[in-house]
Amino acid sequence: MTQPIIHESLAENNDVVLEKRKNLPEFDRKLLEYEDALALCLNAVQDPVGTEELTLENSLGRVLREDMISQVFVPPESRSMMDGYAVIRDDVKCATDDHPVTLTQIDNVPAGHVSMKRLGPGETIRIMTGAVMPQGANAVIRLECSRCLDGRQVIIMEPVGENPYVLLKGQDLVPGIVTAKSGTLITPAVMGVLASCGVSRVKVSRRPTMAVIATGNELVDPGQIPGAGQIYNINGYSLYGLSMAAGAKPVYGGIVRDKSDDLLHVLCSHMDKDIILLSGGVSVGDYDIVHETLVRAGVEEIFWRVKVKPGKPLFFGRKGKTLIFGLPGNPVSSMVNFYVFVRPVIDKLSGKQTYGLDTSKARIINNRIIQPGRRKFYRGRLSSRNSRLEVEIIPEQRSGVFSPMATANVLIEIPGHIKVLKTGDMVRVHHLDCSR
Repeated sequence: MTQPIIHESLAENNDVVLEKRKNLPEFDRKLLEYEDALALCLNAVQDPVGTEELTLENSLGRVLREDMISQVFVPPESRSMMDGYAVIRDDVKCATDDHPVTLTQIDNVPAGHVSMKRLGPGETIRIMTGAVMPQGANAVIRLECSRCLDGRQVIIMEPVGENPYVLLKGQDLVPGIVTAKSGTLITPAVMGVLASCGVSRVKVSRRPTMAVIATGNELVDPGQIPGAGQIYNINGYSLYGLSMAAGAKPVYGGIVRDKSDDLLHVLCSHMDKDIILLSGGVSVGDYDIVHETLVRAGVEEIFWRVKVKPGKPLFFGRKGKTLIFGLPGNPVSSMVNFYVFVRPVIDKLSGKQTYGLDTSKARIINNRIIQPGRRKFYRGRLSSRNSRLEVEIIPEQRSGVFSPMATANVLIEIPGHIKVLKTGDMVRVHHLDCSR
């Protein structure tokens, strides 16, 4: 998972950004570098969202906001890890198939019960998986390595090996140990750890609230019949799904036509949200009314346009505590912007320890000629071969072709100076599993 460097000076003084742009070609001078844009997005998050208390069973996917400290030993008593016979190790150290050892069974202990008898030399107790080890016993012989003769005499046919099949008291957790830190995402495994300590309620971040709004005269929602020149609204649904998967609480604000007054009304109705996601209308066309409407709404522009491909026309601003993203109308560009800019902001708002998609290094398995200039985020398919991560550049990378997003499992990050990627080159990949 990426832990970005937050450039405090850059966030406080935009003159630094402007100075850096002086050395860029004219057509790129208004484009903000990827790292700078990400830093400005993260620095705009003043504080994480508030907290709430949930029952453990309702906490999956939420973010802890306090350290969880074990108050108990786990397990609370030493327990058998096998069905078999509890023994004293020295009694069976010479047992073999040819020379078995005979012990006397004095009790039978199912899981959930405790034997009141103490094991002595030459004795054994039948025990089930999970049952508390009897007093005096220090190992378990598997049923497969024993034979019961008459209900009391048990033949042991092998000694205790390296694994005595006993889980000792506190071998998993002891009182005072931190079982999960504040900022940890609650996964099924974390739920299990907390349950093992007897935790029934947890303090977590509330889910950041979001409004997802698509703009454009050409859009219709699925279920409607498109008119001449109209297309289905991809962004409204993909961004809604991405927001849900990232742990936010989105509302679908519908489609807003290319009228500034209409968009202004919708914007104002969602200024109580933590984040507003707009898609479409942020470029420089005659009907790109989002930018001017945001100005009318009193939104402070933090930046507009980023040196990435796809997704250059990204807008980011704020009004009060509400953060506003204006994403491109192109669905591929919109999703890429979400992954690399919006997702880290949601993570920081949620109080996570780290922000953004998990990243790793992988080896390219196909060649590609690259047009240098902007930072690229190509769709790719990651696989593992011989314990080595390999990534295929999906052949179709045009931002107007959306369906490869459904088969991609990573974004391949390509620095702006790269002109050719060859088989064997190492690249950074961003894993597209949002449900972490």
